[in-house]
Amino acid sequence: MELKHLIFILSVMGIIPLTLLLMLSQRSMKVCVFLIPVCFWKYQSTAINFLSNPDYKGTALGFEISIIHLIAIALLAAMLLRGWPVKIFFPGFGLYVLFFFICALSIHASEEVLYSSFELLKLFLLLLVSLSLANYFYNTHDFDSFMNGLSVVIFISFVISLRMKYFDGYVQVPGIFPHQNSQGMFMCLLGPVFLARMLNNKENLIKFAISLGTFLMTFLCVLFTFSRGSMACFPLGCVVTVFLSVSLHNSLKTMMVLLITGILSTAAGLYAGPRIINRFDHAPQASADMRKMLADIAVNIMKDKPFLGCGLNTWSIIGSYPKYNPHMKRTIVRGSIGIVETTYLLVGAECGLMGLSALICWFLYYLFQAMFQAFRWRKTDFFYLFAGLAGGLTSNYLQSTLEWVLKQPINFCTLMCCFGILASLIQNAKEKTFLSKLEFIALRKELRRRKYEEAIQHEQNILEADAQSQMVESTFIQHPDYTDSGN
Repeated sequence: MELKHLIFILSVMGIIPLTLLLMLSQRSMKVCVFLIPVCFWKYQSTAINFLSNPDYKGTALGFEISIIHLIAIALLAAMLLRGWPVKIFFPGFGLYVLFFFICALSIHASEEVLYSSFELLKLFLLLLVSLSLANYFYNTHDFDSFMNGLSVVIFISFVISLRMKYFDGYVQVPGIFPHQNSQGMFMCLLGPVFLARMLNNKENLIKFAISLGTFLMTFLCVLFTFSRGSMACFPLGCVVTVFLSVSLHNSLKTMMVLLITGILSTAAGLYAGPRIINRFDHAPQASADMRKMLADIAVNIMKDKPFLGCGLNTWSIIGSYPKYNPHMKRTIVRGSIGIVETTYLLVGAECGLMGLSALICWFLYYLFQAMFQAFRWRKTDFFYLFAGLAGGLTSNYLQSTLEWVLKQPINFCTLMCCFGILASLIQNAKEKTFLSKLEFIALRKELRRRKYEEAIQHEQNILEADAQSQMVESTFIQHPDYTDSGN
């Protein structure tokens, strides 16, 4: 037995005591929710791969299970044992299940079923993470624990990025991530969220300073990556967030904070401006040629296998064949070709047009819901989550047209966590509307019942009054004095 297998067995055995610990108090559950994003810092160290092939160039290199998955499973089990209402299907989860089902069908066309199973397990475990967080947020509305964990991991990545850039001599800084594009996409998703939190929430000075500092750190980390996609998409996401914040939640504080943030961001942008311009102007032609060649391969695969694609996580195998790349003179080593630098073309080539359609519908559902729900929740403390995630998702979706790193474990896990946040709030909004209708119907029935009872009581009072008047009249007529006076 290898050491990693022993560690895995001990970790799985630890789920039971961790679940019992979480049952004792809600404070323990808060700590676990806080630790889920913090564990991104050591994701590679805490993840164990079985039957892995580290030399393969794919979106999953083995049957990977990390401490984040184990914490999520324990959290979900604790909520069940505590008797909390646990839902299986949240808004948008049906589209993800459809995407998962199509990915599973694509294995039928796969030349390496094992490699496809790697990615399928990743998708299933990410569903558990999102489901666990969605149920926790649905029952508690405790988003601060998760946001604090994100602030911590962003701070850690920022400090490591500073060391890499100014002490280790990195030109493009990856931070705690496996690639600089991964860090750029992570910060593009979360930067607008902290911007919205800073603009819209009535918080104390300490929380405001944390939100401001975290946003500026995300901005600087994007600059450190020198990733063209990140530097182009980060401002667009912030523009969407600012537009929603100003149009739906405008106040003097919002405008003042926006002015201060704009000045600081502009100063940092001007400082790094010449190098950013140089990065765009002097981008290597070889990189552009490689991107175009990989995109052509993906399109050719989609034309040849339009329905189910070539099989989940088998791009690097199928893309190595000269059949799909006329520029190749011979077949290169299987699994050695680079991944196409577009998430959508990658999914279209591996899972066909059906998989691509399901992915786009799933993505757009949460984006449109974030924008729509921002209007409904504009007078609540949770408005910043919708405004921020609308900007963050816009940035990530646009960047995914240029890069494939959204399917890397950390970025995909972060996206699923954000979908869990949105799903929980959308579900609460639906049930609140539904309950208000039930309350209205019950109130209307109660008013009708009371009105009916009052009418019956009024009729009874009239009958009783008539009966009493008749009784008095008959008694008066039968009185002897009445007879004498009549004579």
